[in-house]
Amino acid sequence: MKIDLHNHSKYSDGILTVKELINLAHDKKIDIMGLTDHDSVFGVDEAYSYGKEIGVKVLKGMELSTFHKGQTVHIVCYFKNNIIPKELYDFSQNIIDTRLQRAHRMIDNIKDYYKINIDEDFLFKDACIVTRGNMYQCIIHSNPTIDHSYAQQMISDNSPCYIPASKMTTEDGIKFLNSIGAFKILAHPTLIKRELLSEILDLGFDAIEARYPKNKDGEEDLFRAEAQKRGMLISAGSDFHGDDKHAMIGSSTLSYKEFVPIKNRLGLGDEFNED
Repeated sequence: MKIDLHNHSKYSDGILTVKELINLAHDKKIDIMGLTDHDSVFGVDEAYSYGKEIGVKVLKGMELSTFHKGQTVHIVCYFKNNIIPKELYDFSQNIIDTRLQRAHRMIDNIKDYYKINIDEDFLFKDACIVTRGNMYQCIIHSNPTIDHSYAQQMISDNSPCYIPASKMTTEDGIKFLNSIGAFKILAHPTLIKRELLSEILDLGFDAIEARYPKNKDGEEDLFRAEAQKRGMLISAGSDFHGDDKHAMIGSSTLSYKEFVPIKNRLGLGDEFNED
């Protein structure tokens, strides 16, 4: 079995609709796929239902945005019995509203500072939640000849136009997720400053995304060792978005044997057994 626990749809900054994403997972022979849109759970029920129709088992999840000492920290989270708590739908709606306000402010900053045109209708018309990924896509769409790395710089943490997506600290994020019984995975630790990794892990994660497409040589072993020291489980995900900055779905996966400890922690039934 191939199990990919980190993927995005148009409900955040992914390119594909939920159905397009599930169809692609089917084509890539993904048996179990996690949908983990940024700060939004509004696509997971559609994904789960459509997955059942075509034979892709869908885990309902989310990727929570937090920060720790200036470092962006993303937390992939899943839930007991594959059921999203009601509180998370309310939380997602609040985040959507907040991110929309932030996006308008950042786009105004980018236009003023970099003196470029931005098609705001393209940015806002279809997005469920407006992330920096959506802004990047819009900058490329509005300026076809622009250098992609320059566009990325405009929305980076170091950009003079940057506004943090969340005021939630990682510690508070973990407390919130604990309050609703979430299973918490530190996403893409390779993107975290090495000097902060240990103290971030010590905040109380259940697992670490040790297998990830952008890992450098030896990092999976390093992350596994950090997990073992803390009694944490191992996860894997492609972080698929459908754009040119992220890997293809299925690029980093778990085997069924590797997935079983997570399955057991989530209390998943026979539906998620090996075929």
